[in-house]
Amino acid sequence: MGEDNIVTTKQNEKNQNPKINGMSGISNISQSARKNILAKLKSEVAGADYDKLPKETAFVYPELTKEAQIVQFCQHLIANHAQIINVTESGISIVVAEQLKKRGIESLLYGKNNAYCSAVESLANQLQLKAYDFTLDGNKEAFFNDYPAAISSSRCAIAATGSIVLWPDDNEPRTLSLVPPVHMVIVDANDLYVDFSTLIRDQQWQNKLPTNVVFVSGPSKTADIQQTLAYGAHGPKELIVLLLNS
Repeated sequence: MGEDNIVTTKQNEKNQNPKINGMSGISNISQSARKNILAKLKSEVAGADYDKLPKETAFVYPELTKEAQIVQFCQHLIANHAQIINVTESGISIVVAEQLKKRGIESLLYGKNNAYCSAVESLANQLQLKAYDFTLDGNKEAFFNDYPAAISSSRCAIAATGSIVLWPDDNEPRTLSLVPPVHMVIVDANDLYVDFSTLIRDQQWQNKLPTNVVFVSGPSKTADIQQTLAYGAHGPKELIVLLLNS
């Protein structure tokens, strides 16, 4: 085999092997597989008569006043073992300090540049504050061992399920609400939606989804082992909701 043939063969192998061709090769294969799967699905339903399917009655959520929505939201969270504390914006720092003192916690991880950052930073003379301004690379051990509590803001909440919607970004990454054993989250009752469908319609999620959206409805829990319910296995053991309700 001549030298030109060897070079050509190696080039063909590179083009066909995603490990050699890098991320672009993997991306191309992924896109191709996606197109093939969608094409097969479309071919299976081509010409289907949907009128033959049984009629489904859409679920209609009862109309609730704002006050009733707040009650429903809190009831769901309490049933899931979350703690709810009604606060004013000026009282956030006082409540945070009290709750951490009860638990013997002296440090707090937080995200900068959110609406409540100044309230948290006013605790600098009482707590060891640490802004989440680092990456996990090289900091994983400290992240898992040195920060027993974290506080985050929230984007909105859902009354029908008692869910809090977190919108992770560079200032408040997803791990801020997942790793520390105690998670404190600030929820504004003015950003409470009656149900999920209303939320995504009003906020037009189809146009502006982030990489991750986190729904929090209580502390982490599992019953995988011997059907015994345990808290804190895959995330925070405690969820403390600071509810702003003006």
